[in-house]
Amino acid sequence: MRRIGLARLFAVLALTCPAVAPLAAAPLDLAAVPADAKWVMHLDMDAARASTVMERAMAKAMKMHPHAGGMMDMVAKMSGMDPRTDLKDATAYGPDTDKKNGVLIVRGKANREFLTRMVEKAPDHKTMTHEGHTMHAWTHKRGRHGGTVVGAFYKDDVMVFSRTEEATKAALDVLDGRKPSTPAESPLSGRVRPGSIVVARAAAIDPNTKCPVLRKGDGYRVALGEEEGKVFYRARLDMQSAEAAGEVRDVVKGLTSLASLRWGSEEAVMGLVKTMKMDVEGDTCSIAWDASADDVWSVVDKAMTRCESKQYRGRSSCKSCDKGSCDEGCPMKKKEGESAKKPLGDDEF
Repeated sequence: MRRIGLARLFAVLALTCPAVAPLAAAPLDLAAVPADAKWVMHLDMDAARASTVMERAMAKAMKMHPHAGGMMDMVAKMSGMDPRTDLKDATAYGPDTDKKNGVLIVRGKANREFLTRMVEKAPDHKTMTHEGHTMHAWTHKRGRHGGTVVGAFYKDDVMVFSRTEEATKAALDVLDGRKPSTPAESPLSGRVRPGSIVVARAAAIDPNTKCPVLRKGDGYRVALGEEEGKVFYRARLDMQSAEAAGEVRDVVKGLTSLASLRWGSEEAVMGLVKTMKMDVEGDTCSIAWDASADDVWSVVDKAMTRCESKQYRGRSSCKSCDKGSCDEGCPMKKKEGESAKKPLGDDEF
């Protein structure tokens, strides 16, 4: 499910008074989610950085693409926050299944003064105040993903974004304790599994979802992460009927069969596939998968290497990226004259 684009909303912010209610560090904090929320998604970057698989994958990616580090440095300078070290977590939620009504809370070390100056230069910028908090509104121009953005610093390291003034005000009210947060009896409540990198919970499904399986569901819970050398995945789908739950089971079996056809000769891959367990009880489907982080990395490592070799197979010594003679296909070097063929945009100078 795609909600507010995190990268698209980083250019933000405001000045604010001292916060009242303290927030938890990186794990999902339901005290920041309103009682009427229908879905919540959480990305824990601290847990991602602590993951063996993620750490090794990042190191390998940086080795294969040395230029990526420079690009990340540039992003850090442009956004006032380095996602590699400064971003702690991001939580998104919404009162309904319309992604335009979603709210995004970002926590991390941010250059507040820099971000405030940057957003003040954004198109259609204006400021508002709410209960001692300063909010900034501006027009984010990004094609069909553009539109109005309203953001505020709740604390120096906590930022709130939404598409409307009302939604941002409501989010600040929940953080301040003026509006109720998610109660214990909510379908979104419950303990978070230690080591979870991604957590997603929903008590309603978007009727316009492109996934035919989810279209017959009422809600779900998903967690993916790594803890004590084990990578885990947990999912529970609450379907509208036992028949719909049976369809989910059939889909999973079909995907397993496809995996066997594609990677049946690769023992490491099939070893991971076979550890998945699925249980259907009434209209509820539960999926559990556990694997050694070393085993997962072994497969990921080979996949990354294979992908790289396929991309540059048969080429030799490219000065632009050291991956091969790829003057015609190097991602770091456009074809000569290609840019000149396009009309200059207003932002090109």
